[in-house]
Amino acid sequence: MPWQIIHHADTRIIETRYAGVISEAELSEAMEATLAEAREHGEVRFLGDCSDLVGGHSIGSLYELAKTLEIRGTPHTAREAVILPRIESTVQEVEFWETTARNRGYDVRVFKSREAALRWLLDPSDSV
Repeated sequence: MPWQIIHHADTRIIETRYAGVISEAELSEAMEATLAEAREHGEVRFLGDCSDLVGGHSIGSLYELAKTLEIRGTPHTAREAVILPRIESTVQEVEFWETTARNRGYDVRVFKSREAALRWLLDPSDSV
């Protein structure tokens, strides 16, 4: 499985780590599992670690996944920090995810480092 979910109870963050090539179906499964984990624990902060992501899915699938957020009733108070992949060719896909999710009213931002992503997610001035 090219993804893994971790619930960080201490920081109230649901982290999804992506690695290698991830198909559209696997990406959809990862989102469904991440949202289920968030509902189970009552969390609205997400960390998407794409640093080891290689690709394998399309821009179109990312657009459809953003629609899924609304269909699943994901609250607009949800915030996601996404760590950019190391592979330059995949960066555009992650940046597209940020744009399409933000266009639907979700607070999604991309970061080059885990530290910067966590700092933004945990910023008390942006309380969730």
